[in-house]
Amino acid sequence: MRVRKQKREDKDEPVVGWCYMVERIADGNTEKCLATIIHVEDRLEHDPPATIQRSFSGEHDLPASTPTTSKPAADANPTTENDDSSDEKRENRVRMYYVHYEMLDRRNDEWVPRERILEFVDSHAGAIIPDPPPSFVANCDQLRGGGALTRSQRRIHEEFNHLRQGFDTMDATTARLEKEHEERTKVKNIPRVFIGKYCITTWYYSPFPAYCNNQDLHMCEYCLLYTPSKDKYKIHRKSCKERQPPGNEIYRKDNLSVYEIDGSQNKLYCQCLCLLSKLFMDHKTLYFDVDDFMFYVLCEVNDAGAHIVGYFSKEVDSVNNLACIMVFPPFQNVGYGKFLIQLSYELSTREGYIGTPEKPLSDLGKVSYRSYWWWILLSVMSTQRISTITAFELSLFSGVAVDDIVSTLGTMKMVRQWKDGEYVVRSSRRFVEHCLAQKLGKPPKIMLDPSSNHLRWQPSKTRNETEMLREAHTARDKNAVIYAYGGGWNSPPPAAVTTDFDVVASVDAPQEDPQDSKNDVIDEPMDIS
Repeated sequence: MRVRKQKREDKDEPVVGWCYMVERIADGNTEKCLATIIHVEDRLEHDPPATIQRSFSGEHDLPASTPTTSKPAADANPTTENDDSSDEKRENRVRMYYVHYEMLDRRNDEWVPRERILEFVDSHAGAIIPDPPPSFVANCDQLRGGGALTRSQRRIHEEFNHLRQGFDTMDATTARLEKEHEERTKVKNIPRVFIGKYCITTWYYSPFPAYCNNQDLHMCEYCLLYTPSKDKYKIHRKSCKERQPPGNEIYRKDNLSVYEIDGSQNKLYCQCLCLLSKLFMDHKTLYFDVDDFMFYVLCEVNDAGAHIVGYFSKEVDSVNNLACIMVFPPFQNVGYGKFLIQLSYELSTREGYIGTPEKPLSDLGKVSYRSYWWWILLSVMSTQRISTITAFELSLFSGVAVDDIVSTLGTMKMVRQWKDGEYVVRSSRRFVEHCLAQKLGKPPKIMLDPSSNHLRWQPSKTRNETEMLREAHTARDKNAVIYAYGGGWNSPPPAAVTTDFDVVASVDAPQEDPQDSKNDVIDEPMDIS
């Protein structure tokens, strides 16, 4: 197919909606990628974003002159450093192009100058697309072992790696809604956010007030009030008395604490938290109506105070034990996500019901939950040494909802449905060992300690759902509960098999190792009246 090209030295300007070869800079490397021009604007050209690295020093409140593993916020914002030179800097604008790289998530969209746009391409035929992430290649090579992926290995890869879904794979309604969402949020409005000692490049659009648009934000890590002005942020830091989130501390072990915050009692804090998390979450609709939600904020604690690293929220009196979960970029891949998931299940267990996260899950949320569910379910099946079990019974053993069991184990063809609607899970000891060998469901890096010395939380009321499920289980036909593997999937359960269980509806699976306005800045940032 013929490919028409427009050389960089041509006078024609890049056009919105057209595809070009663009120089993409990632991790210090430059590559030529196919990208679509989304928006054109005369704007200030920011310095390259500071590198986000995990700091193990524990020193969160360092002076601006102290070197750290990530660029200190005090030295990293060239656009708001001096109000006296603002007029001069406003004149220093260049034509910038907002581009979306094909085959990459929207979090990689960015502003680029004209010199990084190389040539026009009117067809995708023969175009260069970005290489997959190194972790993707490593996982594929490890699974292949030098050969082609088997069906089982392909299912495992799809289960634990987020693969971007195109509009052509969605139903008509979902595709239409997704296109409308992308159109409304196609351009990131906040380039970077400075919180604590971290300068974080944002991923997505967030509905901050208009006076914040196209400016870096400085956010207090204790009260979460924000401002685009560095000088006003410095004033606020000196006057802010907070050194931890509002609400009650319900968990403390080592240097980790969790605070329970009622959205109706701490409305402004929770609204700011939602706006902050939207910068790193593509699909999120809760911003201002936080009255019916509880927030559980995870912090790293040192002598300077409690420093937020992530949180999850849940709706009061909902069947869901989690509505939204977020671990901020500097703290990802440490184990905090699964720690928060463990906590959500422990709280729902104490309330007396088997919880489930709100659906649909985000792309990264799905990966975390699937890994967690595999770990719990494989641990139970490995310990109980059971060949065949109903999803209902496995739910009581594991604390994982039936629908989540079916969606998780169904990817490996381990679930079948009988004519009466009962879901049955079948697996041999050998198959469970195979799944463990393939590292399905790694144990959490950070284990929740539910003992009363560390988790000081009891529900104000219990739902007694677990007890009702036990009674329902007792009244059921025990022949359909559990039976030894005999006749295969298409055979009915044996007629006279009864088994007594000490059913424990808890998330605590056995601990064995699976490998064996601009001036209104520090005031209220939004109208919440």
